[in-house]
Amino acid sequence: MINIQNFNVVGNQRIAYSLKNNILFISNSNSVNKYDVEMEIKKKKSNKIKDISAKITRYNLAMTVHLKLISINKDIIKKTFVRSADYDVATTHSSTINNENNASDIIIQQLSDDVINFIKLIMRSK
Repeated sequence: MINIQNFNVVGNQRIAYSLKNNILFISNSNSVNKYDVEMEIKKKKSNKIKDISAKITRYNLAMTVHLKLISINKDIIKKTFVRSADYDVATTHSSTINNENNASDIIIQQLSDDVINFIKLIMRSK
């Protein structure tokens, strides 16, 4: 299907590691479709809901992945993927961090699926 030769990622390294490993599962060294992959990852956390005392009770976590596939012929395919999720503020800080990490893991899996499906779709149309 696709042979990913080089994989360059800019952004959060934890997210990059997971995305890269998930996407490399579809790479096949016997494929004639040889591509370099460049990804830029952005993560943004914003306030979603505040209560009447102005305390934040819910956050929104959004991740953006700018994907660039570069073939050996120097053809470039670009696509941007955006996913977001909400998570609640817990009574303890460590629980809030766990909620954020769980939301992050869900978004990473969704983005991985989106990127893999896009690559498969592009390779089928070639």
